[in-house]
Formats: sequence, structure tokens, C-alpha cells
Amino acid sequence: MKLVNAPFYQGYIDLIQGEIGKALEAQIQELTIMISNIPESKWHYKYEAGKWTVAQLIRHCIDTERIMAFRALSLSRDENAILPGYAENDYAAASEYSSLNQLKMADEYYHLRKCNLSLFQTMPNKILSIEGEADGKPISVLSLWYIIAGHWKHHQNILNKRYL
Repeated sequence: MKLVNAPFYQGYIDLIQGEIGKALEAQIQELTIMISNIPESKWHYKYEAGKWTVAQLIRHCIDTERIMAFRALSLSRDENAILPGYAENDYAAASEYSSLNQLKMADEYYHLRKCNLSLFQTMPNKILSIEGEADGKPISVLSLWYIIAGHWKHHQNILNKRYL
């Protein structure tokens, strides 16, 4: 089955090796443990002026997963409306991230991923191969699932290298 995506998503897709269902499932415990174990002193840390805090980065990952899963659901249900893009920095600024503690965010991400994994597992190959458009760019349902997993992997790498 072919992956159809805008070029800027390819880096996320390339981070995922093997079967996407297994990757999505394996990340459930991984992301929960990682977020839960971030030292409290790092939760509002920025490694550089103008960058997000750890809390904002985690919120961004949660928001992005929600948006990509919504796109996958929309395309899989033959949605006719144009699927919009989203301004990640505006979402981060509006998220009220500072009022959320990390254990609640870890729990939220855990449940979100479990729910999205369930959605993915109900999609037969004919649905995964559906192609459409989001933010004016071509995308397939299958690509969106790879983007979800790869996006987390990308930010996990950033957390490890620049924040922790």
C-alpha cells in the first residue's frame, strides 16, 4: 500500500520502521513512561529563548495526534469538506499548558493513543488506502497513521537531545 503525503511529512514517516499498528501500540507505554518521568524541574524548561517548554511540546504532540486522527477519520468517512491546516504555534499559545500537570498530560496522551489505536485497528486496507487532501496537500489515511507515530518519535528525540 502506498503512502501519499506532502513532502514535509516524510521525515516523520521515515522514523517509523515496520508495521504501523505495532509502532502505534508500542509507543503507548513508551510515551506514558517518558512523560511521567520528566523531572518536575524540567516541565517549564526551554532549551533556548523562543522555543517551547517541555509542557508546550507535550501539548503540541497531543494536539497534533488529535488533528491527524481527525483527518484520518474524516477521509475514511468520505468527508467532502476541505480539511484545514492548523497553526501549531497558535495552538501552543492558546493551550493553557502551564495549568496542566505532567501526570494528567501523560494520562491524557495514553488514553488518546489507546483510542486512536482502536480506530486504526478498525480500518480495513481499502480505507487505509483512501487518498484526499488536508491543508491543501495530498494525504492518505495510512500516511496519517505513520505521521502520528513519527511525529511523536521526532519530538521524543528532541526531548532527549535538547531538554532532558
